[in-house]
Amino acid sequence: MISRISQSLFALLLLVSMLSGCSGGGETRNEEAKPMSKNEVRTIRSAANADGIGFTKEDVASMGLDVGWQYRHSAPVIQTFVENDNIYIVSSTSDYPYVLIKIDGQTGLPRWTYPLKARLEFAPSVYVYPEEIRSQNADELYIVELGSIYCIDDQYGAPNFTIKCDFPISTGVSPGQDSLILGGFDMRAYGVSKEDRFVSWTFLTGGGVTADAVNFANASFVGSEDGNVYKLIQSAGFIRSDCWSYETMGSIEHSPTVFGDRIYVSSRDTKIHCLSDAGEESFLHWSTPTGKPVVSSPVVTAASVYAILRDDRYSAPVTELVSLDTADGSERWRKAGVTDVLHTSSRMISFLDASGKIVSCSASDGEEKWSLDTADCDEVLSLSSAFVLVYDAEGLIQKITVRR
Repeated sequence: MISRISQSLFALLLLVSMLSGCSGGGETRNEEAKPMSKNEVRTIRSAANADGIGFTKEDVASMGLDVGWQYRHSAPVIQTFVENDNIYIVSSTSDYPYVLIKIDGQTGLPRWTYPLKARLEFAPSVYVYPEEIRSQNADELYIVELGSIYCIDDQYGAPNFTIKCDFPISTGVSPGQDSLILGGFDMRAYGVSKEDRFVSWTFLTGGGVTADAVNFANASFVGSEDGNVYKLIQSAGFIRSDCWSYETMGSIEHSPTVFGDRIYVSSRDTKIHCLSDAGEESFLHWSTPTGKPVVSSPVVTAASVYAILRDDRYSAPVTELVSLDTADGSERWRKAGVTDVLHTSSRMISFLDASGKIVSCSASDGEEKWSLDTADCDEVLSLSSAFVLVYDAEGLIQKITVRR
């Protein structure tokens, strides 16, 4: 009996030894890694930090990216905004259910904390005074909270002044040197004096005003859901000899973009419009049909205009990114499944696609160069040439920089 058991054990040990020798694990450890071809598209998914959240430097180094910094708050992140190359988050502390925190975009260090009464209804905005008077005037941060405008010293987070509004606010604040421009749910645009701190003018449009106005020089360009973009004067509103309206055939729900001496307007009429301000009237350079409603503000470089298109006629909405030539509006290329433009330059464009990847492509033809899987994070924002990744529940924010 003992002999038979011994023989069985010996046979079992022999079999295990043979199977271990046949395992591929030992062989592959000595294989050389196959080099990646120059033009191969690279996709990397987060491996990440010690707690399994976010990216490490090793994760992204092969794509010419780096983890610039990371900031972790002690409570979940509720909202995140990027303004003037800094990050502003809404979170909470042990003393306040809502606080606004400024995080330095260069270092990732928190600069100040400002108590809030509620979540922000609109993105904050920052006004930077002209260089010749900037030494006497600190940068100003504007937020809207419970029907009032709050001006905060952007350097120290100290309150400057509050303006209680007697109209229903429908947009964020577009600040100028002397006036603040806002939209109202009553289909009006409003100019609020910073010095007197009350409404100095109002202008009635034919539809909802839901996109932030864009201020340039002494003018303010206001889009309306009546299909018009209006040029108004920041300090005075509508002046017949200096103002105009340009009509599209669809609702304007996103802010115009001013680049150089041209104004780019997106509309649900499926077109992107390129205008110039000719004083008492607008001058149309071109208007390009894209085939789908345009649902983002145009993003403009010297050579290209980019915008997101969306078709809601299907159970799953169809989105596309279109690239047009700034000179004549001719279409250069388009890509399906893009949800947001993050960063542009003369050579490259980076965007977020529907699967949660940051994708970097050639600006000239849309050829994909690399992609970074960010599906695990809750929000991706752009910061100059960098990306901001937000992990809400963990209170983690990472800055991913482009090294080349």
